[in-house]
Amino acid sequence: MKKSEIIKILSYLNNCYNNRFKFPKADDDSSTMMVEVWYDLLKSYQYQLVVAAVKKLIINQPQWPPTPGEIVKAIEILKQPESAKITAGEAWYLALKAVRKFGYYNPGEAMESLPPAVREAVRNFGGFTALCHSQETSYVKNQFIKIYQEVNFKRKDTAYLPRPFKEKLLLIPKEKEVE
Repeated sequence: MKKSEIIKILSYLNNCYNNRFKFPKADDDSSTMMVEVWYDLLKSYQYQLVVAAVKKLIINQPQWPPTPGEIVKAIEILKQPESAKITAGEAWYLALKAVRKFGYYNPGEAMESLPPAVREAVRNFGGFTALCHSQETSYVKNQFIKIYQEVNFKRKDTAYLPRPFKEKLLLIPKEKEVE
C-alpha cells in the first residue's frame, strides 16, 4: 500500500464522519504524523482489501470512525477462510457429524475431516474417543461449546498481529522459562 492511498482512505473517512474525523489536520505536522501512523499499521495490506474493510466498518459501526487497529482486525477477518469463521454451535454440529460418520473406530479420519479449530476443541475435550463415548446431553454440548470458544479466543487474540511481532510475542514465554 502507498502513502497516497492512505491519504485517500483518510479523506474518505473525513467525508463519512464530518464532525468526528478530521483530515487533513489544522497543521501539516499533525497531518503528516497521522499519515505515517496509519501507513505504518496498514502498509502490508493491499489497497482494495483495506477499502473493503473500511466500508464494512462504516456500515456496521456508523457511530464512530474506525481506528487502524479495527481496520486490521476487519481485514484479517475478511482474509480468513470460511472454515475459520465457524460458530460454536456449528463446531458442535461438525463434531457430532464426525462421530456419527466415523465412530470410535476411525478417530484419525474423523479428526482429519474437521476444521483446525474444531479439531483443537475435540483434542481439548479429551480426544475423539472421549467425544464418542460421551452422552449426547446438553451438559456435554455446553462443555464442548465452552472449549471451542476458548480455542477461538486464543486464536483470535494473536491472529491480527503482524507476523514479526507475533513471532516475537510467542517467544516471550519461552524466554521467561529459561531464566
